[in-house]
Amino acid sequence: MKSIILLSTLSLFFLLSCGNPTEQKSKKDNLRERITSYEDSLAKLQKDPQKAAQITSLAQIELINRLRTYTKAFPRDTFSADCLFKIHMIYEHLRAPREARAYGDTLLERFPDYKNRLLVIESLGSSYDINAPRDTAMVRKYYNLLLQEPKMPTQKKKDIKARLARLDLTFEDYILNGNSGLVGQGN
Repeated sequence: MKSIILLSTLSLFFLLSCGNPTEQKSKKDNLRERITSYEDSLAKLQKDPQKAAQITSLAQIELINRLRTYTKAFPRDTFSADCLFKIHMIYEHLRAPREARAYGDTLLERFPDYKNRLLVIESLGSSYDINAPRDTAMVRKYYNLLLQEPKMPTQKKKDIKARLARLDLTFEDYILNGNSGLVGQGN
């Protein structure tokens, strides 16, 4: 009798545990589909300049909410890294540097080998350099991280070193004084 109860319990446990990955996969697929569908809709709007003007910060916040839902449900999934990256970039676009920095840092912490690591580090350094209040200690931290990156181009390293040498100047003053190292400006 004990063996029947044990066998029944094990069978039930096995059935329940086998059903869970399917349920998780379904949830994962559903969340990804909601994100990509919404991104596709926004991308279509952006192709038409008149419709692009209709994309409000509320639409971007909706996308952030969808991305954040995925990262909370599947924090170590590789797609979560892309979600964190997108959240970081959207918040930068919305001029919400604190939020952008938080998601950038989370991305670097959770996914240290992320494919766009250099861009995230540069974005974080630029954010502390350009946005008020400036935090030169954080600018130095992120730009020094960039200097340690083996994939960083030589010219970019020179530009970063030049910027670090003149952190006493705001980014705007640095540019106005004829310095060509446009760290964080896509060069």
